[in-house]
Amino acid sequence: MRFFLEQLADYHLQKYLTDISEFCFVFPSRRAGVFFRQYLNDKTPKPVFSPEIITINDLFGKLEPRPVSDNISLIFKLYDSYREVMDKDIALDDFIPWGEMCLADFDDIDKYLADPEQLFRNLADQKALDDDFSHLDDDQVEAIRTFWSSFDPEKLSRLQKSFLEVWEKMPELYRHFNERLDRDNEAYEGKMFRLTAQKIQDKTVGEVPYKHIVFAGLNALNNCEKRLLNYLKIKGTAAFFWDYPQWIMEAPVQSSDQGLIRGEHEAARFIKNNILDFPMPADWDNPQHEGPEKITIATAANDLGQTQIAAEFLKKITVQNNPNPTAEDAPQAKTALVLADEALMLPAIHAIPETWDKINVTLGYPLKNTPAYGLVETLMTLQQSMRTTRQGKTWFYHRHLLGLLRHQYITTIMGKEGRQLVNKLIAANQVFIEKSNIPPHELTDRLLKKTNTTEDLTEYLKNVLQMVYQHLKKNPETALEREFVYHLYLTIKRLGEILSAQTEKVTPETWHRLFRKLADFQTVPFRGEPLSGLQVMGILETRVLDFDNLVILSMNEGIFPHTAPPNSFIPYNLRKGFGLPTIDNQDSIFAYYFYRLIHRAKNVTLAWASSDAKGQAGEMSRFLHQLYYEYPGIVQNDTYIQNVGTKIAPEIFSEKNEEVKQQLSEYRKEGTRSLSPSALSTYIECPLRFYFKYLAGAKEAEDISEELDPRIFGNLFHQTVEALYQPFLNQVVTPEIINEIAKPEKIAKTLERIFAKNVPFIRQDKSVFVDLQGKNSLVFEVLMRYLTGFFRNEKQSAPFTIKGLETNIHMNFTTPSGKNISLGGNIDRLDEKEGITRVIDYKTGQGDNKISKFEELFDTTKHSKNKATFQTLLYSLMVENSGVPPEQIQPGVVWMRKLFTDTDTSLWLQQGRQQKSPITLGLAKDEYQDGLGQLLDELFDEKIPFRQTPHEKNCEYCVYREICLK
Repeated sequence: MRFFLEQLADYHLQKYLTDISEFCFVFPSRRAGVFFRQYLNDKTPKPVFSPEIITINDLFGKLEPRPVSDNISLIFKLYDSYREVMDKDIALDDFIPWGEMCLADFDDIDKYLADPEQLFRNLADQKALDDDFSHLDDDQVEAIRTFWSSFDPEKLSRLQKSFLEVWEKMPELYRHFNERLDRDNEAYEGKMFRLTAQKIQDKTVGEVPYKHIVFAGLNALNNCEKRLLNYLKIKGTAAFFWDYPQWIMEAPVQSSDQGLIRGEHEAARFIKNNILDFPMPADWDNPQHEGPEKITIATAANDLGQTQIAAEFLKKITVQNNPNPTAEDAPQAKTALVLADEALMLPAIHAIPETWDKINVTLGYPLKNTPAYGLVETLMTLQQSMRTTRQGKTWFYHRHLLGLLRHQYITTIMGKEGRQLVNKLIAANQVFIEKSNIPPHELTDRLLKKTNTTEDLTEYLKNVLQMVYQHLKKNPETALEREFVYHLYLTIKRLGEILSAQTEKVTPETWHRLFRKLADFQTVPFRGEPLSGLQVMGILETRVLDFDNLVILSMNEGIFPHTAPPNSFIPYNLRKGFGLPTIDNQDSIFAYYFYRLIHRAKNVTLAWASSDAKGQAGEMSRFLHQLYYEYPGIVQNDTYIQNVGTKIAPEIFSEKNEEVKQQLSEYRKEGTRSLSPSALSTYIECPLRFYFKYLAGAKEAEDISEELDPRIFGNLFHQTVEALYQPFLNQVVTPEIINEIAKPEKIAKTLERIFAKNVPFIRQDKSVFVDLQGKNSLVFEVLMRYLTGFFRNEKQSAPFTIKGLETNIHMNFTTPSGKNISLGGNIDRLDEKEGITRVIDYKTGQGDNKISKFEELFDTTKHSKNKATFQTLLYSLMVENSGVPPEQIQPGVVWMRKLFTDTDTSLWLQQGRQQKSPITLGLAKDEYQDGLGQLLDELFDEKIPFRQTPHEKNCEYCVYREICLK
């Protein structure tokens, strides 16, 4: 079966070979023209001059030479007209969304030759009816007020009057805007179409520069296009060729209440009228029996599954051509991968088998998805958040500055200097970074320059992109990246040119918004062979093209056909009444695209996803449901089962090699380091975490902290208590002393000093940044509350004598195997009460103050809730080593989270419901020392590696999870 463009080329070469240069072929897309020209080249028996090949928009442009302005320029001109006609005080930012919709409506009105005066008059009348409450009587108004307390018909009437004025003035706005364009010799596309149609009606249209014009493959014609085609038909210079499956013209039988009736196929809605109005040549042979040989409807679980369906389809196509395929065996230019959802472009391309070495991607890569676009967005954010004080100091918000310095282009250019700068800024831990703290560098000097006008902003961004481009040129493998930067540079340059031509000066925020609008529709074209290899394209690019093998992805309802109604002020009924396009037109157009595309293919696979990216259920397109009735007997179903089996992560462990042994020896009696109670808790919970943290030196990911994490929160509490108790060291602390210590102003003053000492950014200029530091004032208030509660509890246990605050203590412990291990740490507080030495630890986290048996302290599955008891007992053992009898040592914990609910600091051995004993070192020592000895022997056993914990609950908050994959 011949393809449509191939048949069209044969037809004209056979009849008009010597005169083919006098023809102009008009197609719905440029890509169709590229393929058609190739068919002409392949089939021309001798050299001839090529015909003109254009789109219908190009043809209108030749008949009406007035240039079509870009949308941003048109928005500004419409904005000027709106302020003249309607509201002189409206801000540009507020106008832009409204203006875009208005432009789209004006475009439709002109292309479909609707009467703007009459349409807008009807629109104003309908708006008045929609919002009219004058028919309500008093009882009805009162009834509405029971549900809507602020309902006021009189107030609404005032608002309605203002609102309706907008619609009543729309004809004047339309006239004013078009007169402005006439003065400037500019147009929007609809205006260009209407001007051409008006010239045809007035018989003032210029001579068409072609002897013969062939319109091929068009479908939904607007009224301007119909008038042009009719004019050329009457002149005898035009021929028309329509591409469609013959069977859609044969009205299908549909059931109804009246029995069987004949209906119209939605795909034939426009073609049927086109054929009647613009008949094809009598000698044109439209194939009667086209249709796919095989149609497969494939169901995937998700979008990834769809790309795998495409991959399997392409593999089969290659194997069918050759059982042992190579890249040369892939069917060239007769296979297409069509994306109904263009967001699947990259995953689909990555899924293409290697045997397809020639790929032509017609879609282009969205500029807004490139790293270059991300760089400009980061620079814009930095500019908007940059602050300059009256003293001339410039400050940057840390997230925006670090985001810029970590951008892939910037890190590549700055290299080691950039990494060192980032580390330096993180170490300083300042939320707001002064420019003077950043060392001079050619790149940072340009990046951190403050711009004051949009002209400065445009030049600033262009200069940065030029520098990035020049650096990328040094690496030949960055060709694609250079394309991204270059296209973005052109976009910014174009925006600058547009804005410089406007009298209205815009703010940087508006500049940013317009930049996004311009860049959102830009794509970076891929370089490929347009006439060979696998064609990867969107639905619109397939117009007039045919393929033997087709795989179409995203055949889901809502995606294909796309169901979004036009973004318009004009409601459906008025659009329908005035002949403007509606959502019905959209459905018919999609139906035509679909059935036309598949009707000459041999092998078609249509994939849809049963769930979307958000996990919501997907629905198969109704077009697929219809295939069962329209192509009975050749449609088959296939469900793609995605391999979701997960690979089991291999167990990670570290052997105790010579380097590790050397590190462990430093914790021996003769070494330089001591094992702290928290380090041993880490080992009990996960030996591998202990290795990462204390031996391998694997640091946690660092960043500047705006908020106080629990560790810093605990340090602030510890240091404040220490500072307040320090004057009373080795003294008896009475309730009266605590009353003096706990005065709110004394606590607050001490806490402020501790805050400034521990949180660097607190010391910064609050007059500039006070609004961004309010969250830390909340932390301050919480700490004040905790400290007040703490001293209230302390008063109840007074008097006592403070023996030590943040006391550093050490001991050597001999294990059962005879190893001498150095243990040490800091005890939050040592005090003495009634002859008992209390070892007090302050804890900000959660835990339990009772255990059922001492061996639980060494159980990895239970250690998390018992680590406070484990650690205070170890501190107690160190205190005993300093000469205090074990029976006089009592460990205790102050739980900050329980300050207002539980004042008991004691630890308990709960061996039954009624049997509960306070834990002293005398009670715990023997069992605790046995467990500690076994633990240390295991830790220092050269044959036992550091393994991952088997208890995954211990991994929940581990900072090394990404390393060990638990």
